[in-house]
Amino acid sequence: MLLANGGGCIIAVNERLTDLFGYSEAELIGQPIEMLLPQRFRAGHVAQRDGYAAAPTARAMGQGRDLTGRRKDGVEFPLEIGLSSIAIPTGQVTCASIIDITMRLKSELRLREANAQLEEFTYVASHDLRSPIRGIANLIEMVREDLGEQAGPLVLRNLVRMEERVKSMELLIRDLLTYARAGNQKGKNEPIDLRELVLEVIKMEAPHADFTIILDITDQIFEGPRSPLSTVIRNLLSNAIKHHDRPNGTITIRCALDDAQCTIDVIDDGPGIPECAHARVFRLFQTLSASQRQNSGLGLAMVQRLVERHGGKVQLESNDQDRGAWFRVIWPRFARADRDD
Repeated sequence: MLLANGGGCIIAVNERLTDLFGYSEAELIGQPIEMLLPQRFRAGHVAQRDGYAAAPTARAMGQGRDLTGRRKDGVEFPLEIGLSSIAIPTGQVTCASIIDITMRLKSELRLREANAQLEEFTYVASHDLRSPIRGIANLIEMVREDLGEQAGPLVLRNLVRMEERVKSMELLIRDLLTYARAGNQKGKNEPIDLRELVLEVIKMEAPHADFTIILDITDQIFEGPRSPLSTVIRNLLSNAIKHHDRPNGTITIRCALDDAQCTIDVIDDGPGIPECAHARVFRLFQTLSASQRQNSGLGLAMVQRLVERHGGKVQLESNDQDRGAWFRVIWPRFARADRDD
């Protein structure tokens, strides 16, 4: 922070500002504030500063345009400035709050690049992969028809294996597209009855009759994007059913609300997840055993992407029992401009 008088000269600075620009306090006091800007911006800033002095109001600078500071060593950096006018015994002075936004802009750039690459992949997967895979499936069917009754058992077995691999690839592409698009669509906020939502998910997943589903769900209703939350719960329930190693099992779904968040627990009594795998279960293409290779390994990665896109978090909790997995989702109850615009 710094204070400047009506003539635009610096009259006070704090230690954070001297660290940011590389000047000592003695080098700054009495100097025009323009010394902290690149040379090419100084003349224009004088006019802006005089205009502010003529009609001082509290406002954030930099909205809609880039601001740039210049350190003592000549290195420039992006910044944001907030201005306010305050009265001191010697008259009105301007207080400037200066923030270095270098890391924020770097993060935004990396995120834009990652999203651009993901969108490019989505296009390639949708247009350039599906067509040849569908062509392979058609060729297999043509071979089957050409061979007719002359096809021996080994040939038919290999044709079936080829068809299974084509279907696996189609499933993988479908899941990758779903993952790439997860969280990109703007969700419409609407009243969510958690019990009703979970019952709909259970009906869609249709667990085996020997499975017991225990519900412990609040009757409270909150506002939020219904579709992504439903997708999250459905993927967790689907995983608990698919990866269970017994014909009968128990899955517990708990949902509770507090002041700021909704907590959803999905707990099963299946084989569980080894502690050594806890750190990687949310990564892409992760399966825990060869018997699960028919799955794409994208379910939990998509859950994490959706939850974090909406400002929450998902975690694999420690389970006191020898068996079973316990997933906990923390979902915000209230919309925020930075994630729900």
